[in-house]
Amino acid sequence: MALGKVIQRIEIEMSGGTKQYMVSAKQGDRATRYVETVLLNHGKPYTIPAGSSVTAFIRKPDRHRVYTPCEFTDNVVMVELDSQALAAAGTALCEVEVKSSDLMQVVTSVTFEIEIEAKVKDEDAIVSGDELSIFDKTMKQYADQETKRVKAEEARVQAETGRVKAEEARVQAETGRVNAEKSRVSAESDRVTAEQERQKQANEVLDKANEAVKIAGQINEASYMLDKDENIKYAYAIYTERGIPHLALTPIKE
Repeated sequence: MALGKVIQRIEIEMSGGTKQYMVSAKQGDRATRYVETVLLNHGKPYTIPAGSSVTAFIRKPDRHRVYTPCEFTDNVVMVELDSQALAAAGTALCEVEVKSSDLMQVVTSVTFEIEIEAKVKDEDAIVSGDELSIFDKTMKQYADQETKRVKAEEARVQAETGRVKAEEARVQAETGRVNAEKSRVSAESDRVTAEQERQKQANEVLDKANEAVKIAGQINEASYMLDKDENIKYAYAIYTERGIPHLALTPIKE
């Protein structure tokens, strides 16, 4: 069965009073002693808004410090006197700090004393030292998160660099493809032009051949012409040689 909590209740005026209140505790106690701190403002409850953070700052008799996060309800703050807070005997000083949820506002209670009575038995005494403060814990968490963020950013930059290089390679490949397509289109155009020229030349040759056939068909047909000046008749024939038409004249003797 767990031990019961030993709770001392004190009222603290937030309006600026300087009176110090005394809380008594025993050196070496742990997880049992609490100070129920009631915050007042000119005698009326100083209600802590929801979402605020409350921290107890304790300076121990050996001048080491302890920073302890506290739970609260309305204007009542529960301060735990843990093993580090009670590690050294003597008079400790404590104050309660309240921060708004946006951390823009801070109010701190007056300081009150904690009288820590020395413990006779000391074989299990805790070595006193500074506890990691809420600020330090927060900064460590921030540093850890920042390290993770930096690593994630480095990974993102590497990935982005890879993406940029891949994009550059893609653009180069696309440029090569476009140039190859232009070359193909140009070659196809040249081929079409050459084919058109070939067909033109073939048609010209065919036309000449057809004309030659027509001319050749007229060679065996007798045709005559008269030179009236000389009164001489000529037989003539038309033929082709190497695709060139020729006229042959033969005098007719009667």
